[in-house]
Amino acid sequence: MYIMGIHTGHDAGACLFADDKLLAFCKEERLNRVKNDGGFFDLQSVDEVLRIAGISRSQIDVIAFTRMKFPVSCFKTGALPFRDVRRKMLNQQRDRSLGSLMMRTRNLDAETFLDLPKLRQHMGLRADVAMHFANHHRAHVMSSLRYCDWSGDTLLVSCDGGGDAAQYSAYLLADQQLKLIWGGEETLLDQPQNEGASIGLAYAYATAACGFKPNRHEGKLTGLAAFGQPKVADQIVALFPIDDDGRIYTELADNKALHAALGEMFRGLSNEDIAASIQVGTERVVLRWLQALLKKNPAKYIAMSGGVFSNVRLNQLVAALPEIEEVFIFPAMGDEGLPVGACVDYWVATRGLANLTRDRLDHLYFGWPYTGEDLLSAGERLGFRVERESGYVEKTAQLLADNWVGAIFYGAMEMGPRALGARTILASPAQREVNDSINKRLQRTEFMPFAPYVLDVDAERVYDINQRNRYACRFMTITTKVNPEWADKIPAVVHVDGTARPQIIERASNPLYYDILQAFKVKTGLPTLVNTSFNAHEEPIINTPEEALQALADNRIDFLVCDGGLVFPGAAHGSDRSAPSS
Repeated sequence: MYIMGIHTGHDAGACLFADDKLLAFCKEERLNRVKNDGGFFDLQSVDEVLRIAGISRSQIDVIAFTRMKFPVSCFKTGALPFRDVRRKMLNQQRDRSLGSLMMRTRNLDAETFLDLPKLRQHMGLRADVAMHFANHHRAHVMSSLRYCDWSGDTLLVSCDGGGDAAQYSAYLLADQQLKLIWGGEETLLDQPQNEGASIGLAYAYATAACGFKPNRHEGKLTGLAAFGQPKVADQIVALFPIDDDGRIYTELADNKALHAALGEMFRGLSNEDIAASIQVGTERVVLRWLQALLKKNPAKYIAMSGGVFSNVRLNQLVAALPEIEEVFIFPAMGDEGLPVGACVDYWVATRGLANLTRDRLDHLYFGWPYTGEDLLSAGERLGFRVERESGYVEKTAQLLADNWVGAIFYGAMEMGPRALGARTILASPAQREVNDSINKRLQRTEFMPFAPYVLDVDAERVYDINQRNRYACRFMTITTKVNPEWADKIPAVVHVDGTARPQIIERASNPLYYDILQAFKVKTGLPTLVNTSFNAHEEPIINTPEEALQALADNRIDFLVCDGGLVFPGAAHGSDRSAPSS
C-alpha cells in the first residue's frame, strides 16, 4: 500500500510510505527555493516524492492530509462562505482552510465540507483512493512515535506556535495503548487552547523584538541567549502557570495580549538580554510542564515534536530530567514533518497500534538520490575543474587540514532542517575565526558556532554523550557539553557556554562523510569536523548538482567533494587558488 502525506501550510511538503515504511520526503522549499514556503495546495513536492519512489499517481492508495488549505473548487458549495462560493463559481484559484471550517461548525467530518471525488479528480488520483485528515498535533506526535522503539512507558509531547486550535499536546504510551492526556480533537470541537498561553508564540514575538524573522530565526536567539542575562525570565514564566494535570494556561485574554505583555517586558532591554530571558523562560515553562505531566503519568522516556523542540538547548535540559532514561526528537520536528505523522496516523487508525513498526531511524536521506557522477558531469559541462582520480578522500582531508572550506554533495538530501552529510559545508574546527570567515561568505549573521560531526567510535571521548542523548545526537537535535580536554582544540564548534550540537555518524549511513573525517583525524589528531548547512543566508539548503556548483562559483566554498572526485572553480569562475596535489 502506498500512502502519500501532504501538508500545505508554512514549511509545506510531501512524503511517501509503503505501508509504514518511509520511502521519500521532500520539503517544498528545496524545489522552488523559497525559504519556509507554503500556504498553497498544488505542491511540486508531490510529484518529487513520486519520482523518488519510482511510482505514478495511479499507484497511490491513500492520501493523508493535515487539515490544511484546499482549493475552493473542491469544497461543497453549501460548506463555503459566500465570498468563496462566488470564487468557486468564477473558477478563481483560491484555497480555504478545512480546519477553520471544522472549528467554526464543530464538525470533524471532512466529507461534510469537501467534495472528495472532485478532490481526487483535481489531484489526478484513482476514484478509490482513500483520504485521511490528521489532527495537527496528533500528526506531530505520530511522527516521533514511529521512530522510537522503547518498550517502557513513554511520554509523547508536541509544542509549537499553534495548529488545529492547540499549541500543546501530550500522550502516554503504556501497555501498548496510546492515551491522550491533553491537546486532542477537543481543541477543534469545544475547548480551543488560548493562544495567549503559547510559549512558542512568545519565542516568536521575542525573535521579532530582536529584529529577526519570527518562525524562521528563532535559532539565532538560542545562540544569542548565552551572551545576555535573563532579566525578565521570571516574569515570562509567570505568564504561563501550569495546573496539576499538566495543562498550561494563562490569565491573558489572547495572543495579542501576550504580544503586548512581552513588548512591555522587553522595553529597554538589549537583544542579548531579550534572548536570554525568552530562552530561560521557555526552558523553565517546558520543563515544569513535562515534570507536571510525568508526576501524574510516570514514564521513562520522552519523545518530542513540534517547532518548540527545534530548540537544542531546551532539549539538552529535557534529557537531563532525573526521571528520564532517554529522549528522542523527531528530526523534522517542525511543520515540515507533518506529512510523515499524517501517514503514520492513517496506518494506526486503520491497522491498529499493534501493527505499527516502531524502529529507529538509520539516516534521513530521503530525497532524490543524485550520484557523484551527476555532480562531476555537470561540473565539466559548466566549465569547472573536475578531478576524478582516486585519492579524493585523502585530498579532501588535506584541504580541510590546510583550512580550505569545502562542501560534500552525497546522494539524497536530508529530511528536516539540519544538514547531516548529504549537503554539508565542511571545515577544520581548529580555529574559532573560521566561523566569521564562513558566515561572511554565506552572508549569515549567527551567534552560535557551527555544529560538529564526530565518528561513532569517538563520540563519547569528545562530547558528553550517553544513553540519554546518543540517539538524538545522530540527527543534531540536541546540545551537549564538550569534554574539557577537547574544548580548546576545537574552538570553532564550541559555544561560549561550553556546549556543542554534535552529529554522530556511522559509516553504514554515509561512507564518504565518515571516511573524510577518519582521514582528517589521522592527519591532524582532531576527531571532529565543522558541519554547517550548505546554503547562503535566507536560502534553502541546496538540492541539485547545479545549485551546488553555483555556490562554488559564488565563492561560498573553495571546493566540492562527491563520491568519485573533487570539483574546483575553473578559469571562467575567477579562481586562481591552487589546490595541493593529490
